Amino acid sequence: MGDVERQVAVFIDFENLVCGAPQGAGGADPVPADALGRLCRYYGNAAIRVAYADWSRFGGHQHKLAMNGIDMIHIAPAGAAGKNGADIRMAVDAVETVFIHPALEVFVLVTGDSDYSALVGRLREHGKYVVGVGTESNASRRLVSVCSEYKYWGTLVAEVDPAVRPVRDAAFRLEAAEALLLRAFEEATTDTPTAASLKSRMRLLDPTFDERNHGFRNFRDFLAAFPQHVRPVGHSGADITLARVPVAS
Repeated sequence: MGDVERQVAVFIDFENLVCGAPQGAGGADPVPADALGRLCRYYGNAAIRVAYADWSRFGGHQHKLAMNGIDMIHIAPAGAAGKNGADIRMAVDAVETVFIHPALEVFVLVTGDSDYSALVGRLREHGKYVVGVGTESNASRRLVSVCSEYKYWGTLVAEVDPAVRPVRDAAFRLEAAEALLLRAFEEATTDTPTAASLKSRMRLLDPTFDERNHGFRNFRDFLAAFPQHVRPVGHSGADITLARVPVAS
């Protein structure tokens, strides 16, 4: 969980989420209320929570959004030209928020659409930490690459619905995360990096890295799965410092 004092804005392209969510959620409720609540609390105090959609199509979800304090902006259909209505409104509102509420540190953009890549770039130019949230089926590689981190919606769902957990565990290869860990160690600027700096390095290399994708509750639990590679050697404040385990000759 993030710092509860950190100010956060959450913007949801709801149609984009729903279109990708059934596959990512393993056939369960694609947008459970508890997952929406977790999204709004995960990175700090979500002072702004907004979802955009044609609610005449997605009215069945309105109660769950309202229960989580998410404002719903109606985007009326307007033929072929209306398909990007949510994109444009959400981008305009996000940029406006940067100037109206400068204390906001984190912007969570729930979408997988590559059209938001320019918005992400502009937010990061203003020093904002940008978290993308979407599904494996609709997350644009371009969008993922420009986010500070990218979180998969199905992982949030699995945290509130244990029945989905086996599906999530099968979707991610632990070997890939292991290789990413070793690469991060190779690029560390010290022989004994902190756990936080190592995780940050892993996210720089792959914004989609999240130990929860693999069923671990936190990063230290993830590290404990690789005693052949990593061992704790000390502390730095509340964090731990780590060292590579020498490779047997």
